[in-house]
Amino acid sequence: MGKRLVCAATLAASCFFAGCIAMPGQEPFGEHTYTDSQAQLVCDRLQEELAELQFDDWGGYSIELAENTIRYDFYYTEAYTTAWHEGKEDYLWYEGRLYCHGGETLSFRDMDWAALGTENAVQSAWDFACALLERDDGELRFKHIPMAEEAPYLLTAEYPETEWEGRPRRGLKLSFGLDGNKSLSSFTLRWQEKGSARVIGVSFFPLEGSASLLAERRIWSFAHGLGLLEEGVPAISEQKENRERCQAIISSIDFDSILEQAIYQENLEFPIPPEIRTE
Repeated sequence: MGKRLVCAATLAASCFFAGCIAMPGQEPFGEHTYTDSQAQLVCDRLQEELAELQFDDWGGYSIELAENTIRYDFYYTEAYTTAWHEGKEDYLWYEGRLYCHGGETLSFRDMDWAALGTENAVQSAWDFACALLERDDGELRFKHIPMAEEAPYLLTAEYPETEWEGRPRRGLKLSFGLDGNKSLSSFTLRWQEKGSARVIGVSFFPLEGSASLLAERRIWSFAHGLGLLEEGVPAISEQKENRERCQAIISSIDFDSILEQAIYQENLEFPIPPEIRTE
């Protein structure tokens, strides 16, 4: 029993000095939450900044929709532009072509990104985020998170259920990532359609220089499922540490090599949910 107590005490001390455990009045990992008044000041500044911005000024975005085990993902970045869906059949849009893989069958068709019809939904989400930020009923929190190297400052705002474009939305949350100079680098709007299990997140960021590890993983996973890559998708940590290698692997994928065994389907469509696709 004494040895167990010594081991427990040693482990607790190790975690404390490593920053794993916070003492009363402190936060773990060196994080710091600012006062409500400081959070409001940051919110007011972001509201002014967004009032002068348009979605086209940034241009980069991602959409992630999850419902139980079904997912729909859209990534519009400078490095990778792709749409991905996992369900009864798997879909991938990549480099001007839509693929559908189900069982032993692979279908495809040539398709422009614009045909996915997400642009209007993304613009609507931008407008919705700006409208939310102008409200005074948001619950604000502003934190410094040293471990988040690209955006070590985070402002979050949560709002009561509201209606947008004729549909009630709940679980509303805005998250603003700020860089080391506390300048806005990206933000995300999340919500859930009332009466639906679907949770939607739309993220915005400058298109220039943008990339997405998740987009890379979607392309990698789909190619692996088709037998075009022997190596399975690596851990996120490995992706971060070996960027040149991962990018080289994605560049080496030859989707054209399997088209002779695939079926060209002129009416093939990506199964976009109505919450995303707006005309």
